[in-house]
Amino acid sequence: MPRFRYEALTHSGGTINNTLEADSKAELLARLRQMGYWPTQVVEEVEEAQTDLKRWLRIGRRGVKSADVEFFTYQLATLVNAHVALPRALEVALGQIQNPALHRIVSQVKYDVEHGATFNDALSQHPKAFSDLYINMVKAGESGGVLGVVLERLAEFAERQRLLKNDVVSALFYPAILMTLSITAVAILMTMVVPKFTMMFADLGVALPLPTQLLIRTTDAFTNYWWVGLMSGAVGIAGLRQYLRTETGQVRFDKLKIKLPLVGPIFSTFAIVRFTRTMATLLENGVRMLPALQIAKDTIGNKVYSNVVATAEKEVGQGSTLSRELARSKDFPEFVTHMVAVGEESGEPVHMLGKLSEYYDLEIKKSLERLTGSIGPLVILVMGLIIGFIAVAMILPIFEANQLLSG
Repeated sequence: MPRFRYEALTHSGGTINNTLEADSKAELLARLRQMGYWPTQVVEEVEEAQTDLKRWLRIGRRGVKSADVEFFTYQLATLVNAHVALPRALEVALGQIQNPALHRIVSQVKYDVEHGATFNDALSQHPKAFSDLYINMVKAGESGGVLGVVLERLAEFAERQRLLKNDVVSALFYPAILMTLSITAVAILMTMVVPKFTMMFADLGVALPLPTQLLIRTTDAFTNYWWVGLMSGAVGIAGLRQYLRTETGQVRFDKLKIKLPLVGPIFSTFAIVRFTRTMATLLENGVRMLPALQIAKDTIGNKVYSNVVATAEKEVGQGSTLSRELARSKDFPEFVTHMVAVGEESGEPVHMLGKLSEYYDLEIKKSLERLTGSIGPLVILVMGLIIGFIAVAMILPIFEANQLLSG
């Protein structure tokens, strides 16, 4: 009989960690409920021993993708709006889920709901699949009796976020392919073509021009010491990743991103869209201002703006206004702070935040078009100069040798 390690909450609010034998996880969960415990984590001991190996080899279960959650939410919203009871709606939606990880999670959510848990409490046991935004909106929908409407808005929100990410990826796809092909062409020239010309130049016995000398030295270094560059790059990336895990590293990196030429405005606008859209969605569905700010700051994806919102959350709790705090930071554009101020004064912050998200959504698309139009020619120009330098450096010695022979 397999043994499971579990973590559960007691009636007094404490936490208990222990192991127990059971035929299956479902049986173990039922036994724990009978004992008066609320399980938060259950792991089979064999699975636990294999976790690190699977993490390294990327073997085993697929994770839950946002698109899977979006599809599940759309289905559930349709069923709930058709007045299907939530347990039955979960059962029907469960039959349509293809992702094994999400199937297991929804099965557990369905079990919890059937045994008396609220929907948002059941979802909160799975934070890797359902975000704080998702859980809080479901909570507001349950409280207001409009769960179906809230689920539909959540699905629409997820769809807009996905489409925005797809636009970014699509816009950067052509420049990335162009840059990859250009780097590959230069690497082939440096490793296969230039060394043959170097041997020919040695046979000619002529003094090599400076461009040719630079090219040969660069090629030799690239051919003989490529492993040094590879190791240095690996160490640098590992060090950078470790640094970016710190608060200071994240803030500095995010500051750098929004200050970069060409792409900086896109990073900045993307953060503003996520903030305004999240706030509008939360406030529209009955979440109060302070909890909405607390959730929104974690969905922005940029520490510079997240820290501004975190400070605004504290000050708003002390009686200030959101527009005043955003204006004080100088990181949000004046247009955003003015629109938020108008929304506060008119009593319609949701409407203004929604308009802001739509406006900046269009701005991102325009910025992506400009970026695509700029990067392509820029990459072609740079790589053309590099390849032109290589060609000139290889031709110059031949030209000088011909002059010597003809003289």
